[in-house]
Amino acid sequence: MMMCGSEKWFRIAGLLARQRVGQLSEKELRELEEWREASSENKLLYDRWQDGEFLEASFKSYQRIGRRKALLDMEKRVQFQRKKKLRLRVLRWGSVAAVFVMVVLSSLYLFDRETEKTVKEQVAIALMKPQRPVLRLDNGTTMLLDSLKGNFEEAGVLVKKAGESTLSYSAEDLGFPQHMQLAYNTIEVPKGSEFDLILSDGTRVWLNANSKLKYPVTFGSDKREVELEGEGYFEVTRDETRPFRVVVEKQTVEVLGTEFNVDAYPEEKNTYTTLVSGKVKVDTDGQTVILDPGMQSVVNDEKMYTRKVNVAEVISWRNGMFVLENHTLEEIMSKLARWYDFTVFYQNMSLKEATFKGKIPRYASFESVLNILEKTGEVKFNVKNQIVTVYQ
Repeated sequence: MMMCGSEKWFRIAGLLARQRVGQLSEKELRELEEWREASSENKLLYDRWQDGEFLEASFKSYQRIGRRKALLDMEKRVQFQRKKKLRLRVLRWGSVAAVFVMVVLSSLYLFDRETEKTVKEQVAIALMKPQRPVLRLDNGTTMLLDSLKGNFEEAGVLVKKAGESTLSYSAEDLGFPQHMQLAYNTIEVPKGSEFDLILSDGTRVWLNANSKLKYPVTFGSDKREVELEGEGYFEVTRDETRPFRVVVEKQTVEVLGTEFNVDAYPEEKNTYTTLVSGKVKVDTDGQTVILDPGMQSVVNDEKMYTRKVNVAEVISWRNGMFVLENHTLEEIMSKLARWYDFTVFYQNMSLKEATFKGKIPRYASFESVLNILEKTGEVKFNVKNQIVTVYQ
């Protein structure tokens, strides 16, 4: 089996448990993905763990043939970990969740061995290979961020790589440019990737796949303004003398200091602004709304309105989840297409408007993602040659 020692197996079980509730950090997501890709057996067990129906059926079958054997085995492993004082912090589920995951995955493995049943791994559409984020400097020069080594200076500001996927701008002693022209940088995050940066004022921005952010290397004395295409989560440093503005195609979001999410992909008809804390003002075509925490504005060519949403669901993309919260099927398929390599075809255009709620683990198999969507009973999918056909 793919286990390489009790401690490692307990660790993977804990990660799988926390993944189901969207509680993994970016580093832990990469760790789980590395384990998944290490062998075909790992990948098969991982994909089964994402398939709720298969998981339930396999566990029931296991209970009939070998439940006591695996439970005793798991109990021994847990006692072994306790002796080593290994602490596993599993948010919401607790350490019992990790034990449950080990029992279930072990049941999947043992059931296959005891019944000699061969389950074919269904390979249809895979996650696309991550492309390389690009930094475009003020003079037009481009740099590949994953290969960036060391620090460099841009328009008098120190720029450094702060971790594997974070870029930081430091302008503590530069002051605010009064009359000089601002220098701009642009980060382009392609499909299959994410990146975040710390702006010169300390504001932190997380960028989702297929997103672009244009920003001054250092802000001026009267305002802070950035331009976004795609999706970004902003944690804005408070500065009452300089409002912070996010400009997208259909609107402008203005704040002093707060946390909010903007979903503004140009190929989608709706732009969403979701407030986590503080207050934001959203302007579009002469209309203005003030959002309170837990509220979301929706802007399109026809109207602008607000609604209450589950904020944790909306921002769960930062924890490796696909967000379905009140999104149409067309928007959901667009989200999936930023991570999986496929083309979608609708037999009936009205199916594009079907709406869904909830969240799906980003590293789930594509087949299990479609299975979850099909459980609504509103749509069905057929996959062939990288083409996904949607029908009723």
